[in-house]
Amino acid sequence: MYRLCFGGRQTWKSHVYLVVWCLLQAAVPPAALGNFLADTKAVLNSCKDHWTLHTAIPLLFQMTVCVDVRVVVPGAWVAFSYSSVHTPKPELGLEGDDEAIYGWLLRVRHRFPLRLSPNRWHRVCLRMDVPGNTFSLEVNGQTVAERTVIAQAIPTSGSLWLGCHRRGRRPGARLGRVELYLFRMWADLGHHGLCEDGTVIGWNAQSWVTSPAASQSDPHLLCGETDAKTPNLYRNL
Repeated sequence: MYRLCFGGRQTWKSHVYLVVWCLLQAAVPPAALGNFLADTKAVLNSCKDHWTLHTAIPLLFQMTVCVDVRVVVPGAWVAFSYSSVHTPKPELGLEGDDEAIYGWLLRVRHRFPLRLSPNRWHRVCLRMDVPGNTFSLEVNGQTVAERTVIAQAIPTSGSLWLGCHRRGRRPGARLGRVELYLFRMWADLGHHGLCEDGTVIGWNAQSWVTSPAASQSDPHLLCGETDAKTPNLYRNL
């Protein structure tokens, strides 16, 4: 690559074009070179299908986790859950039903009285700040709730599932069906780009193991198109 970009004799104009091309190549994140799942979504039908994380989560004192959620069939749904080996209740999680969205933090379920409109994509983010003792929910770029909590770092010895985990299934609940896209995690409280991959957990092929029917290609997803869509894809509740 070094010789390709900087070796050899070039005319002034061709040299400028080559330098610009090299800079653009250097600016492309590694995930965009083939591992980023730009046109792939998770299709989760009740508790039969799931994705599991292939890598470990480090100890985090600040965290932002975002996932795009589309409720296809109304009912109780689980976007993700992260549980340690010591308890079936999630250390971190996101789920919902026809009445509310629920965020799990350190085995405590927080109820947020709003629901996602069916058959529309919504970007849902949870933020945890241990020094500030806060836990917040953001939907489509708007902070809709912030709770004061006695927070501590989430245990590192656990498993992360996308979809309904059988041991956390609510008895008698009418299960819905959801699709997920762009599950990502960062070790900060910042606001990140629509197609920016996560630094702690990314939406890439190296991070995930999927059940056979839980993965589907869709050329109409936000980051799978050549022409970038606007945030209007994520409409109001």
